[in-house]
Amino acid sequence: MKNRFFAVKTAVAIFVLLAAFCASVAFGAQSLSAADMRSAFTDSSSFFHIILFSLRLPRSILALFTGALLASSGACFQLFFRNALAEPGIIGISSGATLGAVIAQTAGVSAVLFGAVAPVNMLAFVGAIAAGAVVTLISGKAGGRSGVTLLLCGTALGTLYASVSSVILLTKSRELHGIYTWILGSFNGRGWTEVRFIALPAALSFILMLICASRLDIMTGGEQTAMSLGLEVAHLRILVLVSGSLAVSAAVCAGGTIQFVGLIAPHIVRKVYGEIYTKAVRLIPLSALFGAILLLLSDTAARLVIAPSELPAGLITSLLGAPFFISLIFTGEKRR
Repeated sequence: MKNRFFAVKTAVAIFVLLAAFCASVAFGAQSLSAADMRSAFTDSSSFFHIILFSLRLPRSILALFTGALLASSGACFQLFFRNALAEPGIIGISSGATLGAVIAQTAGVSAVLFGAVAPVNMLAFVGAIAAGAVVTLISGKAGGRSGVTLLLCGTALGTLYASVSSVILLTKSRELHGIYTWILGSFNGRGWTEVRFIALPAALSFILMLICASRLDIMTGGEQTAMSLGLEVAHLRILVLVSGSLAVSAAVCAGGTIQFVGLIAPHIVRKVYGEIYTKAVRLIPLSALFGAILLLLSDTAARLVIAPSELPAGLITSLLGAPFFISLIFTGEKRR
């Protein structure tokens, strides 16, 4: 009976994902009716064909990928750190990616250096990977065998990266608007180039997170208990950080800095399915599913709220995430 309920809930979630994807493709400043869709598929020279295949479809795919990557990495971090408030930005990876993008934008790096890949995307990717490596190295040098030390180092480094980004932007005011929109998180202007660029790291990071899944459940009793059971905690820490850094770096290249998806989605999964079905092997893919739904709906709402203009999708997730974060804190206090 319980397995049947699990299957039904998952089927409903998949249906909602498909509906959210269709809504993301259909709605915007120029909404597409059924007739418009038919014209887009039958006439390659039509205006609707350009909207659907050049603008909406790659944007919706990027929103789906980004939500899945942020949510699954958030689930990994929460399981490893045994902290319900952990999310990808907590260890400074998002801030590192932002710093890389700011450097690319303000230094006038030529796109020729990177071929078809935008320099902002490339340096954001490098910044995220570098931030993950630095926080791992520093926390290790500090003797941090626990996730708490890593979280503290990540928070400090994230603040440092954000401060450096602010200093650079203050000296380059002409680029302020463009990079500010990127920092808020937006899929506006993104296309198939970004889809191709993040496809491989996105797939690799998700595979690595699934490899971590069977080991993450052993961490529920703490690091000392896990080590007594034969788990190489240091190796698992590196694997979690590498997979999470890779996922977040791909996500920020796709949509900029988008907050709270990695926090909200895993908790929605726990609420919908209950603790019995939230072991790592299920929590990670289910979080990816719900994260994709959340970001697709947020991006669609961002296009409709002030149409024909649009809000950054990251602004919508932040408006949802801030009260959600506060509610988790109060819920934790009540339980204690």
